[in-house]
Amino acid sequence: MTAGLDLLASGASISLTDGTTVSLRYSMRAIALLEARYGSLIAVQTAIDSTGKGAAYGPIVQLLGAGCLGPGGFEPHYREHQDAKGERRIAGDINYRRRTDGADLADLLHPGHLTEYVDAWQTAFAKALESLGNGGAPAPTGAEPLTVETVSPGLSSTTSPLVPSTFLPATSGT
Repeated sequence: MTAGLDLLASGASISLTDGTTVSLRYSMRAIALLEARYGSLIAVQTAIDSTGKGAAYGPIVQLLGAGCLGPGGFEPHYREHQDAKGERRIAGDINYRRRTDGADLADLLHPGHLTEYVDAWQTAFAKALESLGNGGAPAPTGAEPLTVETVSPGLSSTTSPLVPSTFLPATSGT
């Protein structure tokens, strides 16, 4: 199989909360976008804090979003910043919107599926790196499998239990 065909093949798929699935593929465009966001390929691979003490959800949205680029998938929306030396960088996070209906990828991901998302990203990203000319060589240093602890801090004002759409609250005063 040729490298181009490998690159176009899906490395993994993820399920979205609206019942659809999306295949993750990391083309040169996707990898270049991640490098522009994080600064280097190694920084991309270590963007997720696997200790459980730092950010995991935000970087996962960024990593998955880049893998969802392409025809029928999602389109990146971002701001660039040019410094005094003329170097351009992506300022802040990239928002990924579905081309067909404009839905934001971050709204279609479920926080409880973090492990599934990390596994899918690792599979697809490793497949892309192999097909980008590494000739079967191991992935660059830093691509070791991540172990993400999905321990929840519990319910808070921003995380509450899901309520079915058929739920009707009791009226007050009766």
